[in-house]
Amino acid sequence: MLAIRVLKSGYVFKEENGKKTHLNFKWEGNDFVIDTTNVYLKKVKTSTTEYHPAFYISKDFALEMGWFVEREENTYDLGPNLVMEVHNDTMPVPVDTDFVNEEYWVLKTGKGYAGDTERKIEYLKLSMTCNWRFINLDVAFKNEAGTTKRSLFVYSDVGGSGVVGNQVTDLLREVNYNREGKGSQYFEPLHIQYIQVRKEVLEIIEVQVSETTGKLVKFGAGHTIVTLHFKKT
Repeated sequence: MLAIRVLKSGYVFKEENGKKTHLNFKWEGNDFVIDTTNVYLKKVKTSTTEYHPAFYISKDFALEMGWFVEREENTYDLGPNLVMEVHNDTMPVPVDTDFVNEEYWVLKTGKGYAGDTERKIEYLKLSMTCNWRFINLDVAFKNEAGTTKRSLFVYSDVGGSGVVGNQVTDLLREVNYNREGKGSQYFEPLHIQYIQVRKEVLEIIEVQVSETTGKLVKFGAGHTIVTLHFKKT
């Protein structure tokens, strides 16, 4: 989760009535909480009426983490990993999101960049009239990103098929992958095992890398290179 603050010079963090104009982020056990207790929502006049402080979450990230679920196109419900907590057991009026229809989260569209390319980004804006509790963070992250160590399977139609378990597959190699943050990952087997080439004439070779579940691996930005070694007999 990325929180960005944009403050102008002279910004006041507390109003004369004692209410604060900033949010508190805190941990309660394994839960991450946005604490909006005693927050004053300051109205800001732009092309539309906005209130500060405000909090936005990438829509795609929120769906992946289970914070929201899509009910229908552009309509979202709370997911199993996000809890809305009201103050004093009273439902507030969500003036900063939708005081007419009383929606406590709304879909917003903005501009962002992927490298040097500008693209449209969709956010879900949370009302700051209540607290928000993010739960099951470790479980949700592992489901999305996987553990730091895992096995990847390289398949190709270049060689003859073999038996793995109770299935006949085109498995070339199992690769033990250990994610260590940014940078390149390199794997070379200690012992090269040659298999019979399927055809004498090769025009197109297809290679796939999958998880243990059978789903194809989602690689990040950059190049993913698989080098096949052929030996003439």
